[in-house]
Amino acid sequence: MHPVMFNISGFPVPSYGLMLALSFLAGIWIASYRAKKAGLNPDVVSDMGLYVIIAAVLGSRLYYVFLHFDEFRGNLLSIINPFQNGSIGIGGLVMYGGFLGAIGAAAIFFKVKKIPHLPYLDICAPSVGVGIALTRIGCFLNGCCYGAAAKAHNALCVHYPDISPAGHYQHLISAHGLQPSQLYEAAGGLMIALIVWLVGKKNLFTGLQFYLMVVSYSVLRFFVDFTRVYNASERIGPFSHNQTLCIALFVIFGGLILRKFLTGENKTKVPGAASPVGKIDEKPKVTADQK
Repeated sequence: MHPVMFNISGFPVPSYGLMLALSFLAGIWIASYRAKKAGLNPDVVSDMGLYVIIAAVLGSRLYYVFLHFDEFRGNLLSIINPFQNGSIGIGGLVMYGGFLGAIGAAAIFFKVKKIPHLPYLDICAPSVGVGIALTRIGCFLNGCCYGAAAKAHNALCVHYPDISPAGHYQHLISAHGLQPSQLYEAAGGLMIALIVWLVGKKNLFTGLQFYLMVVSYSVLRFFVDFTRVYNASERIGPFSHNQTLCIALFVIFGGLILRKFLTGENKTKVPGAASPVGKIDEKPKVTADQK
């Protein structure tokens, strides 16, 4: 565990915050590169990325506040104050809130800009898997989002120091160690990125990579959550709040994939794919002879 990566002018920079920033930067770079190779405008990816980053952070924070509002009673400023306890950053984010916030922001962006959304969402799909991996490594370094008690003979059992949230919980339940749920999800995120990228090379239909990414993450998170620790208030029946979302998203986006295959719809033409990169939306120039 390494919660602080380094210090800047006396302020410690948390590992989680740094890995979260790297996940956004890496995701945008990968998606921009893929957009250029596909004949799409990489500037659209970078422009959208700004709104997605803001929406993802806000969504993950608001989701956490919704689930743990009692922590903020009497001090609502702490919801948005990044300078707390002598460090920089906001503790308490829920990844699924950021995931949904990012999707919502992207949908609004493409609607306002009147740009076909599915080709670009396909381009960005593997980046989400990479982002999940980097962010969960940050969680592991920070000692948050920890797993349940692990058996002593479990080779993946992790012992956390008492100063971390995970270590405090481990000491509280007198466990030999905890399951590294963060690393399970990080490995799964890389697998999602690889699977989505490989499937995308088949060019079956536009939207498949994005739909498959959502379905894959729903499956990954559903099973990883069985190794996580949640309070009773964070559960809906036998499942965590995240697992109920996983089921809903799996049904919705799995249904979209099934409908595409059942209707026999082939890959649609990517708008602007034959146009020079960066000039997709330009109108053809009119020469003097054409006036």
